[in-house]
Amino acid sequence: MAERMSEQSVRSRLRDALNEPSDDDIVGPRARRRIPEMLLGLLLVTSGALGGVLVFQRSNDRTVVVGSARDLQRGTLLTRSDVIAVEVGALPAGAATQAGNAGVLLGQRLLVDLPAGVPISPQVVTPDELLGPSEALIPVALDRGAVPSGLGRGDAVRVVISFPNQGPDAPAPQVLGDVIEVFDITTPDDFGDSIQVTLRANSDIAVDLARAERVQLLKVANQ
Repeated sequence: MAERMSEQSVRSRLRDALNEPSDDDIVGPRARRRIPEMLLGLLLVTSGALGGVLVFQRSNDRTVVVGSARDLQRGTLLTRSDVIAVEVGALPAGAATQAGNAGVLLGQRLLVDLPAGVPISPQVVTPDELLGPSEALIPVALDRGAVPSGLGRGDAVRVVISFPNQGPDAPAPQVLGDVIEVFDITTPDDFGDSIQVTLRANSDIAVDLARAERVQLLKVANQ
């Protein structure tokens, strides 16, 4: 009787042992599942930190410079209303004027056309020199055909005067010797017949312009 009970007890324990999972069976899979989760979390934390560094660096690259407040034509004499503060990224040295140095641009004349919002470099302006002792600003009204296409303020020109109404005895067209600066130019609308040009030149040229029957301008390159 005792042997039968012992045998039954052994068999019962054996069945329990076969049905009950061991510690290795329980812990092993969970441990294996946690390893990829930990790696993924580490990668996310690292990526976030690197992204923050890049955003910080990019924000530090921004700087405030002087830009054009609107479309500005070549020859414009810069005033406070012509300039604004513009935030830009990294630029080469000398490519723009820092906002704190905006005063150095005021009173200077543009050498090129500038669209609105473009940084103004010190290389695109020139000092607006005062008139010399023998210089004058001479306004003339010219036919459209007597003005080169694209002529603007600050351009250098030569002046040709002629006398077509004097017939066969008229003197030959004359090219005045000095290279002259276009101080200002006003182009009329489609219905206007003449273009108003103000020349900065020696005051003596005013006499030649006054006696001429026709005045024509020739643009001088690389001046």
